[in-house]
Amino acid sequence: MDQDEASTTVDNIVTQFNTYEDFLDSQITTLDLYYLEDEGLARQLVELGYRGTGEVVRREDFEARKAAIEIARLAERTQKNDFCLCTFEACKSLASFTFSCFCKH
Repeated sequence: MDQDEASTTVDNIVTQFNTYEDFLDSQITTLDLYYLEDEGLARQLVELGYRGTGEVVRREDFEARKAAIEIARLAERTQKNDFCLCTFEACKSLASFTFSCFCKH
């Protein structure tokens, strides 16, 4: 799998699930829970790539991509509507990402 395919796969996973735990849970079967008897352990096995029915995605990659998609969505919405949807505090928090805020503070 090349870089673009991997990125597209992560994007699809991130848009499909609200949280990383939801993604991990989607990879766990009832049979896994029957034998393991521990949801936390089942999640760890999926996270490490030892168990699961799909792609292995690290928590850091999931959360970073989720944040980037949300920032891009807000930026597009702000430009489209030509008004600010965030507070000054939100603008300051965006400074840690590669995207810039489009607000005029």
